[in-house]
Amino acid sequence: MPRSDPFTFDDSKLLSMYQLRTLNPENDWETDTLNPELDNAKTNNIQRTLGDVPDPLNPSMSMTQVLNRLQIPANERYKYYIHGNGFNTKLFLRDIHKDDTFKDLTEALNTLDFSLQEQSNHLKELVQKNFVRYVRCKSNLDQIYDQFNKRMNGSDNFLGIYHLDESLNNMVRATTMKLLPLVDQSTKLKSYRATIRYVEENRELFNLPKTLLENLNKKDYTNLMVEYKKGVKLYTQVKKNIVVDRIWNDVESIIEQYRKHIWDLLMAPFENEDQEYFLPLISKLMDLKVEENPINIWIETRIKHFNAQLTSLAQAIMGKLVMAQQCILKNNSSDDIDLSFYLNLETYSEGTLSFTSRNYSLTDSPVIVEMWLQILTYIESISKLCSNFVEFWEHVERFMNNIYQTSLLNEKRKDNIIGLSDQTQDEAAILQLSAAEVAITKERGENFIRLVNKTLCDLFLASQESLGNGPTVSKEKGIPSDYGFIPPRCNSLSCLRYLPKIVDPILKFTTELAQLTINENSINILRNLDSKILDRCVGAISSTKLRDMSNSYVLEDWEVYQTTSPQEYCITQYPEIVLSFNQYSIRTMRDILFSYEKLPVLNGVSIVNYPSKQLITGIEVQQIVSLESVLESILKNAAKDKENPRNSHTILTLTNLQHIKEHTFPEILQYFDEAFESNLSTKKLEIFTLLNKMESSIFGNYLSGLKLTLRDILEEKFHEINWAIHSSNSFRAGDYIIETLMVLVTVHSECFQLGPQLIHQILKETQIFISKYLFEAFKPYIGNVSPDGLLQITVDLQFFQRVLRSYLEQETEVILTACLQNCMNNDISKMQRCMSETEPIVASNLNRTSVQFASFES
Repeated sequence: MPRSDPFTFDDSKLLSMYQLRTLNPENDWETDTLNPELDNAKTNNIQRTLGDVPDPLNPSMSMTQVLNRLQIPANERYKYYIHGNGFNTKLFLRDIHKDDTFKDLTEALNTLDFSLQEQSNHLKELVQKNFVRYVRCKSNLDQIYDQFNKRMNGSDNFLGIYHLDESLNNMVRATTMKLLPLVDQSTKLKSYRATIRYVEENRELFNLPKTLLENLNKKDYTNLMVEYKKGVKLYTQVKKNIVVDRIWNDVESIIEQYRKHIWDLLMAPFENEDQEYFLPLISKLMDLKVEENPINIWIETRIKHFNAQLTSLAQAIMGKLVMAQQCILKNNSSDDIDLSFYLNLETYSEGTLSFTSRNYSLTDSPVIVEMWLQILTYIESISKLCSNFVEFWEHVERFMNNIYQTSLLNEKRKDNIIGLSDQTQDEAAILQLSAAEVAITKERGENFIRLVNKTLCDLFLASQESLGNGPTVSKEKGIPSDYGFIPPRCNSLSCLRYLPKIVDPILKFTTELAQLTINENSINILRNLDSKILDRCVGAISSTKLRDMSNSYVLEDWEVYQTTSPQEYCITQYPEIVLSFNQYSIRTMRDILFSYEKLPVLNGVSIVNYPSKQLITGIEVQQIVSLESVLESILKNAAKDKENPRNSHTILTLTNLQHIKEHTFPEILQYFDEAFESNLSTKKLEIFTLLNKMESSIFGNYLSGLKLTLRDILEEKFHEINWAIHSSNSFRAGDYIIETLMVLVTVHSECFQLGPQLIHQILKETQIFISKYLFEAFKPYIGNVSPDGLLQITVDLQFFQRVLRSYLEQETEVILTACLQNCMNNDISKMQRCMSETEPIVASNLNRTSVQFASFES
């Protein structure tokens, strides 16, 4: 098939090709050129014509199909037609071939090269075929033109030569216009080849955004940084232009995402954070060329997080403690202190100190123990938070001493040597903490110490009324309600169990905080805090101890607990409770106050020291007062039997007092001296004088009741006998003697089981009382007693003395002898004769009552 003539054209094709309104060369070019924005209709026609052209990089598809698929607006399509004047190469590559790989573009370039080569061959063939003809025509025309010029006779337009010149120019213009699209296409092809060659030469830089994004999405941060560092080197070497700048902006945008990710990791709270975690993050941020010092920001963020944690913890737990306090007050009466737990000696006795044998049962009611556990949990949470702060501040110290910075820079130097890094002087300058920054950091650390101090003071300096509202401002009265950090109505036993568990971690973590040596103010704040806490704990223990000992009379059950030796008298459990509890309280306070012995001394810092003499003196006074409260409690029980003192309670009270005087109080004082290096046991304490008076008072009250009983019997039975006319054949011992002796037998029996050491004293006092009563009772009958009456008196008095046997006091014997002598009108011979005559009668009475009064034989 013959090839069509490429120079065949008509006016419509020229208008369409060059986007002209007319072909009149006299019109201005700019005004005659189509404006796509104003001549949409004509533009659409032209675009429809141009749209039939295939995509030069993908000839299988026409431009119309491609633009329709991409939904490019019609008024914008002229920018994508390669044959149009408005063709934009950047838009063409960005929108039409944005998804093409480098391989696709290379193959398209080869196709385009082949097409251009084919068109170039056609052009050469056209020129070769018509060249001779063209040259001949041009030569002939030139000759004709010369001849015309030679033949001109002065005429400006001889034979219409000007018209011929104009026609020739038009022909040249037409030829040029036909050749111009080929020339433009060749220029564009060269430009495109240059673009492809530029992209190929810098393909690593052009592919960098895609590579970085893939690594970022895969979280392959190591390769991301490696590629980024390569890209930085490439960017510094390449010639900058708008395309390179745009690519680099995309790179920086991707790196900014990674930079933000690293910042988030560094700033996020991380439990048990160590240098292996945050130092690599800081190093990465330096590689990413951050402007701010990440060390300062990390320290500031962490301290703010610690402050927020402590504040949140305090608000949450203090609210729970207030609710627990209200629950206790709501469910119990104002004086409802449960002391029944003191009866379980295994809970706190000195004799069960081993962990295997001690019985860890409850020491208080469940609702009170629950509040203790909440307080304990609160302190443990603060302790854990402060321990984390101590670990954190150790890292801060290494930053302030440039230890970590040196480590980071050394690592970068190693990487720089092997070509993995490009360390600069700016990094060392950024990482360096200035003196002002160090001072600010220490001030932030001190502020955390102040917050810890405030949090603990809000708990330990509050009263039960002000708990949750900060420290109390009212003066302390030394009563349990002054101490808000103990549950309301808790007994002292629970204080002794839980306060050491609360105080020990406080002393430990405050010491650790002080030994950070943030500054001198921090050390002084913590030293004062520990001193206040110790004082308040000692006060809480002392006040609850005094209150419980004052009310401890309710613990007396009047059951025999044990028999002491060598006197073998019985006591109740009460003295043992007093001894065990006081030893427990002394031991606990000693452990609290001498906690410094268990705490290490680091950097020459120790905030818990030997307790002051003033504090020890105060504890001594409180100890003596608590012992006095024990006696006060015993008196409360004794007062209950004041109207009827002759009972086992009184005897047990007397035996308890004797045991307390001889064993309990001396052992307590000795225990106190050993614990606090004191000398209370060697002092003449008034408490023992008070104890003796109290013992004498109770014993005297017992004797008073007994003497009243004896007096009533003597009054009744003695006066039943008319001594002036008394006569008898049997001469049995009188009823007044028998019944009084029977009372003494009863007393002997009572005391023999519970307090045998009291028998002798009781019998001594009662027999002297009886003898004196008889001495006075017989006085009115002196000289007026019948002979049988004298014999009866002799029998009675001799029988009384013989029955008492070893218990007979010399004073009793003297009084009764004087009484008998008075009845005999001081006739001693008569008295002796009567005594001799009545001896068989007395012996007979003794034999008859031997079983009845056998208790006096011992």
